[in-house]
Amino acid sequence: MGPYSHSSLHLHDASVFCRLIFCRLTASCGRDLSLVFETNQHLTDLEFVKNTLEDSGMKLLCEGLKQLNCVLQTLRLYRRLISSSCGALAAILSTNQWLTELEFSETKLEASALKLLCEGLKDTNCKLQKLKLCASLLPEGSEAVCRYLACVLICNPHLTELDPSENPLGDIGVKYLCVGLRHSNCKVEKLDLSTCHLTDASCVELSSFLQVSQALKELFVFANVLGDTGVQHLCEGLQHTKGIIENLVLSEYSLSAACCEPLAQVLSSTRSLTRLILINNKIEDMGLKLLCEGLKQPDCHLKDLVLWTCHLSGACCQDLCNALYTKEHLRDLDFSDNALGDEGMQVLCEGLKRPCCKLQTLWYVHRDSVYWASILDCM
Repeated sequence: MGPYSHSSLHLHDASVFCRLIFCRLTASCGRDLSLVFETNQHLTDLEFVKNTLEDSGMKLLCEGLKQLNCVLQTLRLYRRLISSSCGALAAILSTNQWLTELEFSETKLEASALKLLCEGLKDTNCKLQKLKLCASLLPEGSEAVCRYLACVLICNPHLTELDPSENPLGDIGVKYLCVGLRHSNCKVEKLDLSTCHLTDASCVELSSFLQVSQALKELFVFANVLGDTGVQHLCEGLQHTKGIIENLVLSEYSLSAACCEPLAQVLSSTRSLTRLILINNKIEDMGLKLLCEGLKQPDCHLKDLVLWTCHLSGACCQDLCNALYTKEHLRDLDFSDNALGDEGMQVLCEGLKRPCCKLQTLWYVHRDSVYWASILDCM
């Protein structure tokens, strides 16, 4: 198969994971790999990273994936240029009963190629559960792709994870996508819309989706300029949801204390929410005070709270201690890169000493190592 930079095989019980990184593979290698699947019944995970297999090589590989002995479950394609071979991949999706995870990362796909792929995803025989398209859509085709994906969500009840992150979907793209997400056939449990050029307008659409979804457990919308208004729209959907949302990630740069009141209302009314991540937001001490009011409510079952770089000072520590006294569910707390100071940490440590505090993990990474000492002193 020619010279290579790095390749690896990993054995997990009876399954085999093969990773091919910078291996200088050419189209002819697709035929060699195809022949492997005629006899190999153990290879379940295949990953290509920056290889020049090209469309012709991918088409040959797909012939192998059609073999009855092929049990491949996961196919990952990083930094590859493919277009016409998406038709061959679509044929695999409609015939291969084993393939459940397909991942493209930094693989530029034209809208026409995604349209072909989505035809396979819509097939009733397709069993794919996880689809990742990270940084793989061309800007001019993103909105069209969202329409194609919406049709997939309506037709394919097996798809439980969708990740089109780091693509310029925009508000219009998300509007199209939500048509599929709101459909009763949609069973998506994890949705990642991070770095998708979204504004508060997208949150109106997502809110309507949250109100009807009975499957969504994880929502990632970080690195979008949603603003406090956008978060308020999301919270309205979360408060009326029929679903079981567990993980909410809102890390960005445009939120203030104003978003914390609706978030506190979600905390106090959504028993399923166990993880909230707010990173790089200027919520300040007043924002945390509002969040703590939600944390103290009996229906709040939050276990993991991450507040990196949220412009907090030591003045917020007493509010947090009061919440820790009354809340036994909180297990992990991350205050990294906030200026709590020694006095703030002293107050927090007093709270950690209380028998009623059930916190298991406390993170506070800061430039000044004295804060680490303060934490260790109170353990």
